[in-house]
Amino acid sequence: MAEEARHRQSGRDLCVRRHPDTQVECVLPDTHYPGPHHALDGTTWHDGLCDECHGSGRREGEVCGGCRGGGFRLLEDQE
Repeated sequence: MAEEARHRQSGRDLCVRRHPDTQVECVLPDTHYPGPHHALDGTTWHDGLCDECHGSGRREGEVCGGCRGGGFRLLEDQE
């Protein structure tokens, strides 16, 4: 909860979406959409709601295997 509060301060609304595989965090402002996510290590990626759980992170009462509970998958993984 403290992490969310830190990112939701006035003038500091960061995306903080994590890469589905490496878990690096996007450091761009929330307003970067529809551009790609970008991490401090130079990683960039595009993601979207998981097509298996529709973004809930759960499927049939268990953690979704497609997104591992994160609710988002790399777009090229959803084809």
